[in-house]
Amino acid sequence: MKKLNNYNTYKDYLYHQIKKTTDPNRRKKWLGEEWDLKLNGFKEIFSSKKDLIGDCKEVLCIGARTGQEVAALRDLGYDAIGIDLIPCEPYVIQCDMHKLTFENEKFDFVFSNVFDHSLYPEKKCSEMERVLRPGGIIIIHMQMDISQDKYTEVIIEDVEKDVASLFEQSEIIKSQNINKNFAAMNYELILRKKQ
Repeated sequence: MKKLNNYNTYKDYLYHQIKKTTDPNRRKKWLGEEWDLKLNGFKEIFSSKKDLIGDCKEVLCIGARTGQEVAALRDLGYDAIGIDLIPCEPYVIQCDMHKLTFENEKFDFVFSNVFDHSLYPEKKCSEMERVLRPGGIIIIHMQMDISQDKYTEVIIEDVEKDVASLFEQSEIIKSQNINKNFAAMNYELILRKKQ
């Protein structure tokens, strides 16, 4: 894994990431012209995983920005909430992916497509496992060997070494290339937390 940015403090990292999420042009696009594209894209992704997540009830989406993935999950019948550094009601509450404010083993399914925005990937993975019930599913969509923009913190070069190895309580179900989707993700890692 290649780390890209150096910060004097963790607060500097947060400020940098918040700039993207609060950019008025991006928010207008996310809530306007891109809403249906992403909503439908997420519905397609989650519907295709029914064999893995069909029995899940409570779902957490990490780095949900304006909440299309949460809206898609709710439309499909899940009790879902998203977190991001900036809230976007009714789908996204304010929370830091490195220090989730939820109790242990609260969720059946955790989804994220912002692995590359994590300053401390090992902490993010540990938090994902902490809030996941035994037997629960983690799905991570990521960009392999891509720095999408100046908000990318890490470039994933080897999924097994850079990402999968950070999950100490989970086993890999699938690790595969995917066609670059609407969110520019080209790799999917699916894990199950051990019982």
